[in-house]
Amino acid sequence: MRKCKGLTLTELMIALLLATFLLGVTFTAFGSLSRSVRQTQQLAQLQQNAQLVMNLLHNELANVGFWGGRSDLDDILQAAALAPPLADCAKAGLDSGSFPQPGQSFVTLYAEKVQPGRPLDCVSQPIAGSELLQVKRLLGQYAVPAAMRQNRFYVETDWQHARFVDSGSAELNPALDYFPYQHLVLYLQTQQHDDTEVPVLMRKRLARSNSGQAVISTDSVLDGVERMHFQFGVDADGDGSLNYMLPTEQMTAELWQRNAVVSLRYHILLRSTQPDIHYRNNQTYQLGVHRFTAPDDHYRRLLISNSVYFSNATLN
Repeated sequence: MRKCKGLTLTELMIALLLATFLLGVTFTAFGSLSRSVRQTQQLAQLQQNAQLVMNLLHNELANVGFWGGRSDLDDILQAAALAPPLADCAKAGLDSGSFPQPGQSFVTLYAEKVQPGRPLDCVSQPIAGSELLQVKRLLGQYAVPAAMRQNRFYVETDWQHARFVDSGSAELNPALDYFPYQHLVLYLQTQQHDDTEVPVLMRKRLARSNSGQAVISTDSVLDGVERMHFQFGVDADGDGSLNYMLPTEQMTAELWQRNAVVSLRYHILLRSTQPDIHYRNNQTYQLGVHRFTAPDDHYRRLLISNSVYFSNATLN
C-alpha cells in the first residue's frame, strides 16, 4: 500500500503560527515606519512654515516708518484725501483707516489683542485671544507716472509737499517721486478644511479696483498659524532710541498716535494642519507675556520669536 506524503496537523499549526508572527512583525514595522514618516513630514512642514512666516514679517515690516524720506507727515495728513474703501480697516476714536480724514488720527502702526466682537471695521471672526497687526507705509522703490500700476495707490512727494494719488489722478508730474502706498492688516481666523478646523494667517490689503475705487482685498496667507502676539519697542523721549518694551495690551492710544514705536518683537505659534492620533500635546508655550497650553490634543506645534528694528522710524 502506497503512503501519501504531506504535512501533518502539527506541522500546519507551526507554519500558521510562524506566518502569523511574521505578519505581526511586518505590520508593527510598517506602523512604526508610518508614524515616523508622519512625524518627519509634520516637523518639516512646521519648519517650512516658520521660515515663510519670518520672511513674510520681515518683508512687510522692513519699511515701517518710511514715508519717502519725509520726517514729518503733517503735509500728507493735510492734503486732500482720496475716497476711503467700503468696510475700511479703521478703528473708531483711534485711526481714520486707509487715508487721512479731517479731525481724525492717522496711525501708521497698530496692534490689538482680539476680544469678542469686531476689532477693526474690516475684520470679522478673528481668533479671540490672539492679536492683529496693522501697518501703513510706503514701499522703497519709487515709480514714474507712466509706470504706475492701476491697482495701487501712491504718495507723490518732493521737498515742498506730499499727497495721495493713483494712476488716474490729475497733474501727475514725471519730475516728482511716486512711492507705492501699502495698508495691510494681519490677523488669524479659523477655516474649515475638509472635516478639520485649521487656524489660518489672513491678510487684508488696500487695493484699487478696475473702476478706480478703493477696496479692501482679503487673502489667506498660511495655514496652521495658531497664535500671534507682539511686543513693541517704544521711543519715549523722541530721540530715536528704544527706551522700553511693552506688550500690545499695554500700548496706549497716545503711543500709537505719536508713532513712537521703533521696533517690534513677534511670537508666533505654528500648528500642524493635520492631527496625529499617536501623538498628544499638552505642552505650555510662552509667547512673550502670554502663555498658551495645548489642550491635550493630537497636533504638533512650533514656537518662533524674532525682532524687527524700524530704522526708518529711528531716522524720523
